[in-house]
Amino acid sequence: MNLEEQLTKKSYFEQFTSAYKDRQPVQVLGELFFEEQQKEAYDLSYIRFAQGELYFHCMDFETAIYKWESIHNELEPWAKKNMADAYVELGLYAHAEDLYKAIVTDSLILNTEIGLELFSLYIRLRKKEKADQTIKRVVQLNPDYPNVTDLARNFYEENQDWKSAVEVAVNEGKRTESLSWFTQLKGYIDEGRTKSFPPDYFIESLLLLKRLSMTHFEQLLSSLWKRNDDEKEFLLWVKSLNSLFQQIEYDEDEIWYETQDLFQEVFLSLIKGKYLIKEVEKLIPDLLKNWAMIADPPHAALANGAILAWNDYFPTTLEQAVVEHAESYISGEVLGVKNFDERFNLLTEILQWAKNEAIEIDSSLHLEGEPLIGENEDILRRLQAHPEAERGEKLLQLIGSILNNMLSKKKEQEKQLIQNIQWNTDVLSKLSGGIHQIDDWKDGKNNLIKKSFQARKEEIRDSIQSGIPEILKSCSDLISEDSDFKKLSVEINDEMNLRVELYLREKVMPQFQLKFQDWLQEVEQELQESQYFIHELTEGLNQLLEENKLQMECDFQVLNDWKRDMERMTTFVTYEKENIFLRFTPSQFLIKSAGRLLGSIPQNKGFLASQYKKLIENEDFSDAVQLITKKFLQQLELFERTLERDMMLFFENPVSEAKQAVAEMEKEKAQYQKELDELKSHPERFYDPIVLFQIRQRQLEWLDIGSVGQFVKDDKIL
Repeated sequence: MNLEEQLTKKSYFEQFTSAYKDRQPVQVLGELFFEEQQKEAYDLSYIRFAQGELYFHCMDFETAIYKWESIHNELEPWAKKNMADAYVELGLYAHAEDLYKAIVTDSLILNTEIGLELFSLYIRLRKKEKADQTIKRVVQLNPDYPNVTDLARNFYEENQDWKSAVEVAVNEGKRTESLSWFTQLKGYIDEGRTKSFPPDYFIESLLLLKRLSMTHFEQLLSSLWKRNDDEKEFLLWVKSLNSLFQQIEYDEDEIWYETQDLFQEVFLSLIKGKYLIKEVEKLIPDLLKNWAMIADPPHAALANGAILAWNDYFPTTLEQAVVEHAESYISGEVLGVKNFDERFNLLTEILQWAKNEAIEIDSSLHLEGEPLIGENEDILRRLQAHPEAERGEKLLQLIGSILNNMLSKKKEQEKQLIQNIQWNTDVLSKLSGGIHQIDDWKDGKNNLIKKSFQARKEEIRDSIQSGIPEILKSCSDLISEDSDFKKLSVEINDEMNLRVELYLREKVMPQFQLKFQDWLQEVEQELQESQYFIHELTEGLNQLLEENKLQMECDFQVLNDWKRDMERMTTFVTYEKENIFLRFTPSQFLIKSAGRLLGSIPQNKGFLASQYKKLIENEDFSDAVQLITKKFLQQLELFERTLERDMMLFFENPVSEAKQAVAEMEKEKAQYQKELDELKSHPERFYDPIVLFQIRQRQLEWLDIGSVGQFVKDDKIL
C-alpha cells in the first residue's frame, strides 16, 4: 500500500505501529512522541498526524482536530482534509465545507477524495445542484478512481437526470471500451431516456461497438431505431444511419442478422406514403447502397430490386456502379419467390392510405370477378385458389390498377371540390335571399298588422271622445229650483261618472269587441298567409338543398296569446270614478261658492239653477275626457307596444333555421375551399405517396424477372 492509499484510508499511523503488534497503537505513538521530543532537533508533525488518525478511528474527533491543526509539512493538505472529515462527523457541516474548499493541492487522489467528500456532504444537506456540479467535476478529473462513475450514474438515476446518466454511459463506454456501459446505454434507450439527444450523438459509440462486438452493435442499433417514432426525428436518424454505415469497415464474413431487417423496415417506412419525395430523395440512395452492401442473399434481392426501382424513377440520384451491380445481381439470380406477403402488405398499406385520404376505390375494379370491396381478408380469400406465383402476379396487377385509379379519382376529387364550392355558393345566395325575403315579409306584415290595430284603436278613441262630452252636458237635466245647491256639485259629479261608465260598457265595449274580433280574424289570416309563404319558401330551398333540411314553422302561440289578451280586455270594463265636476276651475269655483252662499234663499234658486245649467252646457270637459280615454285605452297601448316583439317571435324559427343553414353551408364551403387550396398549393402531398407506392410496386416487379432485358417499363409519374 503506497503512501496516498494509506492517507486515504487514514492508516498512515501503521508506519509507526506495525512493528509493535503486541502493544496498543496509542501507547506506541505516545512513547515515540516522547522519544522524538528528547532530541535536540525534533519534528513531531508526523507522529501528531498519526495520532490524529488514531483519535479519529476512536471517534475522539475533537482531539483528532487538535492534533491535525499543528501539521505544517507536506502532510498539511491531508491533515486539513481529515479535519474537515472530523467536522462532518461532529455535524459542523459549514466548517467542513469551507475547509474542504480551502485546500490547495496538486495531488490527483487528494483532489478526488475532497470532491467525493463534498459530494457526500451535499447529498446529506440535500443540495442537489451542488452535488451534481461536484460529481461532474470528479468524473472529469479522475474517472478511473474506484466507484466514481458508478456513484455518478446512481446519483443521476435517483434524481431522474437522464441526460447526465446517458452522457456518462456514452463517455465511459468510449473511454473504457467496456460492454457493460454499452449495455447500460441500451437500457436507457429502451426505456425512452434518450429522446432529447440528436441521432448523430450515438454514431461514435456505434462505430466503437461495431469493433468490439457485432452482437451488441446490432442490438444497440435496433434499440435506436425503435426509439425514433417522431417523423422529423426519424428522418434525422436515417441521415445518421447513412453516415454511420459510410464510416463502417466491412468484413465479408460478417452476417448482419438484425441490421438488414432494419434497413428493409427503414426503406418501407420512407416510402409508405408518410413522407414527401423532397423529404426522402436525398436519404434513400445512400440507404439503398448501404442496405445492398450488408444484405445476405434473401435480403439482397429486395435491396437490389429497390435500387433498380428507385433508379427507374430518379435515374440521376444513384451512382452508376451501384445500379449496374444491382442489374447484374437481379439478372444473374433465379428469383422464383414471388414475395406474396410483401405484395399483400403493400396492398394493405395503399388501401389504408386511401381510406385516410378519403379516396374511394372505383367500384369498376374487380378481383376474381367480384368488385374490390370488403376487408383485406376477403381479398386474400379470393386469391387462395391460385398458385403462389400467380397470386403474386395478380396482386401486382391489382396494385397497379388501384394506383392508376387513385390518380383518376384525385382529378375527379378536384373537379368535385370545384363543383361543390360553386353549388354551395349558389345555395348560400338563395338562402341569404330567402332570409331577406322573410325579413321583408315580416316587416310588411308587421306594419300592416300594427296599422290595422292602430286604426281600430283610434276609432274607439274617437267614439269615446265624441260621445262622452254630450253625455256630460246632458247631466244639466238634473238641475231644478228644488235642487240642494250645497250638495249639487257632488251629485252631478256622481251622475256624470255613472253615465260615462254606462256609456263605456253599453256603447263603447260592444264596438271594442267587434272591432278587435275582426282584427284578430284579419291577423290570423295574415299569419296563415305568412306561414303559407314560409312553407313555399322552405319547399323551394329544400329542393335546392336536395334534402328536407329546413323545417321552418312559424310560432302560432303568438296568435293564441293575442286572443287570450283580447278576451281579457273586452270582457269587462274597469272604470275608476273621476273628478269631472269637482275640478278646481274658475267657473266651477264661482258657481259652487254661489250655491253654498245663496242656495238657502228661495228667490235665488231659480237664478242658481239656470247658472248651473249654463255652466254644464258650456263647460269644456276635454281634460276629463282625455283622462277617461287614456285610462280606457291604456291596456290597448300596452298591447300595441308588444306587437313588434311578438311578430319577431312568430318569425323567429324560420329565420333561425335559415341562418343556421347558412352557417353550416358556409362552414362546409370553407372546408371544400381549404381542401381545394391544399390540393392546388401542395399537390405533392397526394402525388408523392403515389409515386413512392409505385416505386415499391416496381421493386417487387423487378423480382419477377429472369433478366433485365425481359423487363418492360410501364408508364410512370415523374
